[in-house]
Amino acid sequence: MSKKFLGKIEKPSVKEYKTSGKRKVYLIPLLLPGYEHKELLREYQNKLKKYWKQVESQLDDLQRKMGKIGKVYYEMVDRDGEEGAKIIQQMDEVSWKIVKELIEKGASLKGIEDFVLVQEHLDLVRCLSLNLKSPRVGALLSNFFSQNLKERDEYISKKIDEDLKQDEIAVLFIRENNFLKFPPDVEVFRIFPPALDELHHCLERMQGV
Repeated sequence: MSKKFLGKIEKPSVKEYKTSGKRKVYLIPLLLPGYEHKELLREYQNKLKKYWKQVESQLDDLQRKMGKIGKVYYEMVDRDGEEGAKIIQQMDEVSWKIVKELIEKGASLKGIEDFVLVQEHLDLVRCLSLNLKSPRVGALLSNFFSQNLKERDEYISKKIDEDLKQDEIAVLFIRENNFLKFPPDVEVFRIFPPALDELHHCLERMQGV
């Protein structure tokens, strides 16, 4: 899998990318829409808005230079079209705005998740959010959670490989820490706006509160 970073390091020539003949996936890190510490919440939300504006700007620039984005993939979405759109709207209205604009410009929203694995994930998140008394149970749930993430990412990788055709360009919204693996003819470009580092620093401060 070829992986490029856009926004963080110097970009190779557009011509090089456009003439590669490979399928392309723009990977956009998904971030939490809010945080529990009220004294830092406003700062985090402002940085998050800044982040998504930079993502939108970079995607617009890429489409002008590299060509139209034809497909949209989004973590936790297991359905195509309108049904998938409703899931995104419920999860995050800000990123949905970007997805909506891509769809209005002709991109197709395609489901990439397995329904059963997503339900397992949601149940595990609920369990891990409880004030567990047993370290053994906590460790078992954490191991199960990690295995679920790995299985979901294997499914997502396979689904995208099956769906994305030659010379097509797609955008994928997914968490930063993932286990995605694609074949050599898929070039993955990680969108890394400057505000992402700012959000990381903000989260570190929140965790220290």
